Amino acid sequence: MIFKKLILAALLPFLCVCVYAQNYSKLDSLTENLDKIIENNQKRIDILSAGHKEYELNNRLFEEYMSFKYDSAYKYITENLKIAEKNGNLTEIYDCKLKYTQILSVAGLFPEADATLKQINPDSLNTQQKIIYYSKKTDLFLYSSEFNQKTEFYNTLRDSNIFYHKKILEIASKDSYDYNFSNSSIEYNGNNKQKAIEILENYIEKNKPEKRTFSILTSTLAFYYNYLGNQDKAEKYYILTAENDLENAIMENTSLRQLSEILLKKGESSRAFRYLLKSSQCANFYGSQLRNVQTTEILNKITTAYENEKSKNHQKTVIMLIIISCIAILLVFTAIKLIRKNKYYHIANLKISIINKELDNTISQLKNANSSLKETNLIKEEYIGRFMTLCSQIVEIYEDKHNSLNKLAREKKMSELYSELKSENSINNCTKLFYQNFDEAFLNIFPEFCNKVNQLLKPEFQIEIKDKMLTTELRVLALLRLGISDNKQIASILRSSMSTIYTYRSKIRAKALDKDNFEDIVKNM
Repeated sequence: MIFKKLILAALLPFLCVCVYAQNYSKLDSLTENLDKIIENNQKRIDILSAGHKEYELNNRLFEEYMSFKYDSAYKYITENLKIAEKNGNLTEIYDCKLKYTQILSVAGLFPEADATLKQINPDSLNTQQKIIYYSKKTDLFLYSSEFNQKTEFYNTLRDSNIFYHKKILEIASKDSYDYNFSNSSIEYNGNNKQKAIEILENYIEKNKPEKRTFSILTSTLAFYYNYLGNQDKAEKYYILTAENDLENAIMENTSLRQLSEILLKKGESSRAFRYLLKSSQCANFYGSQLRNVQTTEILNKITTAYENEKSKNHQKTVIMLIIISCIAILLVFTAIKLIRKNKYYHIANLKISIINKELDNTISQLKNANSSLKETNLIKEEYIGRFMTLCSQIVEIYEDKHNSLNKLAREKKMSELYSELKSENSINNCTKLFYQNFDEAFLNIFPEFCNKVNQLLKPEFQIEIKDKMLTTELRVLALLRLGISDNKQIASILRSSMSTIYTYRSKIRAKALDKDNFEDIVKNM
């Protein structure tokens, strides 16, 4: 028997999660956070070790099932009551009967719960047991008053509830949960409702209540705020309660039902219906007659509101369909007129399109001509300046050379005069000066010329410019770019033979990716 219970205790977390997931898989979001809790819910129960006694094991199982499944909790507490009575342990007997009363009250079995409490003499209990005893009394009269809310017995039951709360105040520690909860209940029923709220909120802020206690405190605060007409605060605390209940698989709850009532007042009947339906599923799963009765009380209201909303939406839909149909008819007539007019405009548009194309071509040609003109002007300006400077430099060189030769002739230094006349240094210097001016002028006009040429060449034949000086191959291509393609003219400018220029042109074409069109591409770069 004990072995079976140990296995059940070990599997209980898994069973809780599975059942909970089955009942709540279709629950729409309360809030974004609440959705997350519903999707990722889990019940955490520590695995009990095999060394516990049956009484202790039953007690642990009762605590876990107390807010999850009525019949299971009832089963284990009745087994423990039998064990306690068999052992004659009065403390355990009282403890079992108090818990037994709790499960009976939650299930709505008020006469049975009252009869069980009457079997206990409170004078024979210690302080902690008395607190529990009075607490069970308050729960009994609270649930009874909820069940008889619209009857003549309500006020009597409520007064009895307050009577036992006062009993708790007499013996409980002032910083305990029981004292603060009872004190809040007394203040609320004494028409000091703001004080009642402050007591519970201060207690929650200073303490970290366990899962079941937290739900009781937040749902009570929500009830207080709802009574005062503060719907936003009430909704906030009911959502916090629902989050805690759903996260910990507390099936014995009122949060979703109370939240559905608030949503119904706000006109959100669709959501209210969904929450009430889930609240009913919780009550049915738990086996609580009291919660089912409470759910039934507002079910008709929500159902009626939900049906009214559906009816209104249907009427709106019909009206919108009529409006859309009228608009569609107007659109059809408009479309027919547009199609007729479009035929008249079509031919005109074709003519305009042809004219536009011709204009585009003309504009493109003008742009190209303008670009060429600007380029030609730039070349002229650059080379005229360079030509004037170069001529001036060459004149200076030959003037110096002439003076030097005259001096040698006057001094009759014939050997030195002959040597100077034979030397080609002056010619080489002038040639170098010419190349330098040509290269600088060309690169100023076409700074990307070398990069563009390299894009036309194979990777292994890339050309680099050093000290802003073009290679002979690049000078040949530069003259092609300037419109000089005759080998004789190129040879004359570069002071080379025609065969040399032909060889350079052949070699550079062989290095190109597109040999046939290489020179034509260079000319148009």
